[in-house]
This record gives sequence, structure tokens and C-alpha cells, in this order.
Amino acid sequence: MQNVSCFSRASLGKRVSQTVEEVDNIIEQGKFTEALVINDPSTIGVAFQLMEHLEGETMVKSDIWNYLMSDEIGMIGVCGMGGIGKTTIMKHIYNQLSKEIKPLFDVIIWVTVSKELNITKLQQDIANGMNIGALPEVEPKRVSVLMEELRRRKYVLILDDVWEKFSLAEVGIPKPTSSNGSKLVLTSRSIDVCRSMDCKIVKVHPLSNEESMNLFLVHTGHGVLKVPSLEQILGDIVRECNGLPLAIAVIAGSMKGIYDIAEWRNAVRELRDHVRSVKGTNDEIYRRLKFSFDRLGDFNIQNYYIIPRMELIEYWIDEGFLEIGSRQQSYDRGDTILNRLVNNCLLEKTIGGVKMHDVMRDTALYIKRLGPRFMVKAGVGLKELPSTQEWKEDFERVSFMMNKVSDIPPSLSPNCENLLILLLQNNKSLGRISESFFQNMHSLSILDLSYTNIQQLPNSVSNLEKLNALVLRGCEMLRYLPSLEKLKALRKLDLHDTSIEKVPEGLEMLVNLTYLDLATKSLKELPIAILPQLSCLQCLILYVESYTVKMDGLEAAGLRKLEIFEGRFSELLNFNTYCKSIKGQRLASYLLVVAPAEAKFDKEVILSGCHIQREDPVVLPTDLRVLRISKCHNVRSLNDISLLFLQTNELRLCSVEDCKGWNLSFEKLEYLWLKRLDNLRMLVKIETSVSIPKSLPLPGIFSPLKSILIKGCSNIKQLFPFELAHNLQNLEKLVVCECWQMEEIIGPKKEEERSEGKGKKARTEFSLPKLKKLVLKNLPMLKSLCSSSGTMICKSPMEIQVLECRNLKRMPLYPSLSKTQTNQLLSLSE
Repeated sequence: MQNVSCFSRASLGKRVSQTVEEVDNIIEQGKFTEALVINDPSTIGVAFQLMEHLEGETMVKSDIWNYLMSDEIGMIGVCGMGGIGKTTIMKHIYNQLSKEIKPLFDVIIWVTVSKELNITKLQQDIANGMNIGALPEVEPKRVSVLMEELRRRKYVLILDDVWEKFSLAEVGIPKPTSSNGSKLVLTSRSIDVCRSMDCKIVKVHPLSNEESMNLFLVHTGHGVLKVPSLEQILGDIVRECNGLPLAIAVIAGSMKGIYDIAEWRNAVRELRDHVRSVKGTNDEIYRRLKFSFDRLGDFNIQNYYIIPRMELIEYWIDEGFLEIGSRQQSYDRGDTILNRLVNNCLLEKTIGGVKMHDVMRDTALYIKRLGPRFMVKAGVGLKELPSTQEWKEDFERVSFMMNKVSDIPPSLSPNCENLLILLLQNNKSLGRISESFFQNMHSLSILDLSYTNIQQLPNSVSNLEKLNALVLRGCEMLRYLPSLEKLKALRKLDLHDTSIEKVPEGLEMLVNLTYLDLATKSLKELPIAILPQLSCLQCLILYVESYTVKMDGLEAAGLRKLEIFEGRFSELLNFNTYCKSIKGQRLASYLLVVAPAEAKFDKEVILSGCHIQREDPVVLPTDLRVLRISKCHNVRSLNDISLLFLQTNELRLCSVEDCKGWNLSFEKLEYLWLKRLDNLRMLVKIETSVSIPKSLPLPGIFSPLKSILIKGCSNIKQLFPFELAHNLQNLEKLVVCECWQMEEIIGPKKEEERSEGKGKKARTEFSLPKLKKLVLKNLPMLKSLCSSSGTMICKSPMEIQVLECRNLKRMPLYPSLSKTQTNQLLSLSE
């Protein structure tokens, strides 16, 4: 791998030199000086994040690579037991294929198939890998389109975790041959699957003892070798892992940071007990991994395997696992638990959540067979729920989420008095639930019917007196709920995006409610005197664009435990009343509106159409992060908002729109959006004495800014004076659009203005080291980024978009060359 990396770096250096030469040619051909245009439509996929070294599998990886390079072999089957390393090997190969300087294939596609084969999903996943969008809904057409798209390309298709044979033709995959040069790679636990699909077999074998020890030390750190007498114990543990890379990684992760010899001896004893306790080769990996689950200690950590991060934490809160005080403390505790699972290699971190290795999921199911019963048939295409006989009395958790169930008939009445959790969300066709369904589920604690097509809940829900969470989010057809009066244990009620027109009957009786989401367009009013009864509320979310659901300032102020709040006040008096009540508090997030809302941020205030004056100032939360102001025509500056604004030192984004006569300066902002400010002629004016603005020292102006959007400010001619350009060291994104009088982005130096026409000017440079994106659109008067003697130095890889800037002649811009992109090739002339 090191040799390959060195070769890649050498090739990359050569390519950079060639690219620089190409850029010079473009500049010469386009006849515009000091400008840069590069067009690099890269289509390479995102690489997997892996350890650089692949322990013990070099020979297997080499065999697979050679078969991929061979003209004689089109289909390769990588087989071996779960946890042996098949997926990891193929991820390394995928990365190596993606990094080739001269691509060997037109497209490299990775699809995880998993146990329940879904042909439609497989087809769309392959299409997504080619960026061709949604396939036709009709099966023959879908197959035809996919087949044609793959035939047009020399492809490598990697299908990970295949459990059963399928027909390539029925999916729409043309068979790889020596003539088309394409390749198909399967990974599977079954050698029979690979053979039945006519693959060249590559077996992945367990690691040797030496390889196992090396991998173990990679995950624990070599510091454990310093513990006296530990070498023999380490050998015993590694041998118990039986050469399985996943078991080694997980068990080593569970022992990381432990240096007590007694704890290591105990770990060996526990691991051996787990291995001896279950017989049968099918359980070989599971009984070893169960050791790592048990070492987590907290049983609550071991018993949940749902993947979306925030959804998982919310379920923990709903079930009472995380009752430790405030909601934010519960979120923090949940994050800590998830991080622990990730650090112990039991979960893998992904963007916005976590995912579980298929073997780890099987291990979880294996463990659950030893304890309380549960039934999981999620995302398997069910069109109806199992019969009453299949529901066992000792079931505690049941999940049928993400299926195609359309009806729950009266004949289905499970006797599940111990059932705690029932998950039916994302059955988008589910339109009816019979009265009898919930009659024998009196212990039910969590009921999730979100994103279904139900129009009403059966009245039997009114008798689920132990219910902690009722989640109906996204049930857009739901209009009727039975009385909730008896559900006094209820802590969470989520009616987001339903069609209810009035609050549920008995809402005022839910005195233990901590989470209430009524953000729905159809709700006509929030009756007075309900909220004061819900004093335990930590989270309250209302539809902020509603003209009828308005908050009373005193009622909102009475919710002293509120941490997350979104609501609309009818007038500034109510808004100020509430903001005064929370002075000194720090809510986790809020969105407060005194007008229709336009966007959603975590700590935001929107003021629209308000008559704001200094004599009657607006009171703002002291930890405000986002301020949006629109159509407040009498306001001239931020000083008109209130003196308290000066104490709002966490403000990160300010958006000003449609405010006549508005003239602003900012000191601590990271994001600045200015739209349709007709009277705005400059952001800051630098006088000879450099005293503008008087309240701010010059070096601080704009220095925190990361993103600037200026749109529709028709009279501004210059964005920044040159003297402030050096303050923009943190600027990452600059967008200027539809400013009809804009002539230049950065103005000239004062000396340059005074020496205009007096001979050759000295070249001046300024740096924007973090600038990554520059967008200039519809600027008909724009002539240059900066003055004729100025040069803008950009050190980050950049994306540049220039559209409809007909008078633009100069782009004295020198960014990093290796990854620069532009969306349009320009020909500019002096």
C-alpha cells in the first residue's frame, strides 16, 4: 500500500504540473490576464474511511485485484463466514479503484444487498451509483433502462452481503464478459450462492495468530504491552477470537484503555465461558461478540439496536432509559452511550446517525433469543401483519416498520399483555386499524404510527393507560383522535404534519407530558388555559406560520421547564413578555416568530412587518444565534432594535430583507445575508480618519464572517473597501447576485484612488486563505473582482461560478490549482 501511495503521489505531482500548463494555455487562448478558468467534472465516488493497513489479507486482496485486471474472469465471488473480513477487503479494493489516476473503469458501483433481497431496491441502488436518477416504475421498463445504462459503461459492480441466488437478466445487469470488460463482485457467507452464480471463488480464511495479535494491538494500542505479565493473557484472548477480524476488533475495542491485570484475567475467563456456553458452528461469531455486549455493563445499552441517532435517543427517552433531568441532559447521555457503542466497534458512525454491521445485528438477534422475546420484520415487504397465532404472549418489542401493510383487520387481535413497544411507522399504505387490535396490549409504552395513511385512531387507544409515547408524525390524513384523558402516563405526543383541526380531547389532563408537537397547518386554535396545565413540558413545537395558533406571552412564560420552543406570538407585547421571563435561562433551541416564518434554525427570532422604535424596544434572548428581519421599514440600524442586542454576543446569522432605509454594520457575525435593500450603497465606508463605524475598531469588522450573500441590492457599487479585505481571513463562501450597479467586489486602496492617471501603479496583494466558493451572477456592471493593480490570493481548493457578468474583464484570482472547479468556461478580453 505504501508503494501504491508513493506512486500515486508521484503521478499526482506530474498531473498538477500538466494541469498548470493547461491552465496557462487556457489563459493565453482566452486573452484575459491574471484570470483562472478550470473545468474538471469529476465523477469519482466517495472513498470509504478505513485503516490504511489491511492486516493479514494481502494475498486475498491481491487475488481479487488480479481477477479484476484479467480479461478472462468477469464474475468474482468472495466468500467466508460472517465477520471474516469480506466487506473490509472489498472496501479497500473499491478505494484503490477510485484512486487510479487513469481510471480503469467508467464507473465503480457499491451496493449492499443484505439478507432480504429486494429487486426493486437493488435496481434503484445500482442506478443511484451511476447518477441516473429514478428508474421507471413499470418492471420491464425499469429492467430495460438499467440494462442499457450498464451496457454503455465499462463497470465494476460490487454487491456486498448477498444471501441468495438471483438472475442478472431479471435485475437488468448485463453479464460481464471479456468483450465488454465489465466486472461483477459478490461477497457472501455462502459458497453455494457464489458457485450458483458462476463466480470465480475467492475464499477468505481466518487470520493467523501473528496477524490476529497485530490487529488486536491496532485496536487496543501498543501501550497494553507495557503491562507486566500481560503477554500470555493477550495471547489467550486473541486465540479465543479464532482469527475472526470482526471479533478481534470488537473485543479489542471493549478492552481498550484497560491496564489492570486482574481485569484482563477476568476478561479471559468471561470470554471462555461465552465460547463454551453455546454449541454449534453457526453461533461461532455470535458467542464471541456477546462477550463484548456484556462488557458494556449497562443492560439498557445492550438491548437497543435501532440505527437513526436522534430517533434512537428519543426512543430511549420515551422508554425511560434516560430519565436524568433535563431533556438536554438526556440527549447528552444518549450521545455518550452511542459514542461508547461506536468506540467499542459495536456500531459504525455515519452522517447523521449510526449503522450496524450485519453480523452485529445477527448477534443482537442471537442475544435476544436468550432473553425476553421480540419480533422484528422491518423493511421486508410485508403486505399484511402476521396472524394472531404468531404473536406470542411474552413479546415485549415488535417492529413492522417500513413495510407495505395497508389494513389491520378485526380478525387480528393479539394477546400481548407484556408488549412494551410497537413500531408500525413508514407503512405508507396503512389506512385502517381495527378496534380490536389494541384491546390486549395494556402494557404498551411506545406506539409509533408515523408516516402512515390512517385517518383516525381506534377508540381502544384511549385505554392504553401505560402509554408513554404516541408518535403520529407525518400522518397527513389523520383527522380524528379519541379522548386522551386516561393516558396520564403519556410523556410524548407528536402530531407534526397531521390534519387535525383541534387539539385532542383531554389534552389538558396529560400533566406528565414533556414533549408536545402540534406543528400542523390544519390546527385552528390552541385554547387558552391548556398550556398552564402542562407544567412539565420540556419541548413545545407549534406551527409558526399559522395565523390562528398564537401564543400568549404569560402562558409561555409559565412553562418554566421549557428547553425547546417554537411558536408564534400575536404581537410584540406577548413576545417581550416571554423573552423577559427567560432572561438568564439558556434554552436548547427556539424559533420565536412575530410574523409568518420563513426558515428554521436552532435559536432564531423572526421579526416581520413590525413597527420597531427606540422608545419601545424589542427585547431579544441573550443567547440569540439567528435574527431575521423583513419589512420593518421604519428601522434604520440595529441600534433601533434595543440596547439588549449589544448583549446578544452569540449572534451568528443575520438576515435583512425588504427594509426601506436600512443601513447596517456588523461586528461578530459569521453569516450575513442581505436581500433587496434598495438604499444600501455600501457595507462600510472608510473615511480618511478610519473612524467608521465609530463603535467598532477597524481590525474587528467582518473578521468572523464565513459566508456572505448579497442579492438584489440594486444601488451598491462596491462590496468591500480595500482596507477591510485583510479582515476576511475566515471567509469561505461569497455569493453576489442581481446587484445591477455592482462594479467591483474589492475597492482600490486610497493611495491608488488618489494616484489615478499618474503612471504605473504598484501591484497590491491580499489573501482570502479559506475561500472555497465564489458565485457571481447577474452583475451587468461588474468589471473586475478588484482594482487593476490588485491580486486576490486564495489558498483553498475552490468552486467558481460566473453567470451573466457581461462586462467582467478581469479575474485577478490565484487559488489552489489541484481541485479548482468552475461551472462555466468564460472567454474574457481586455
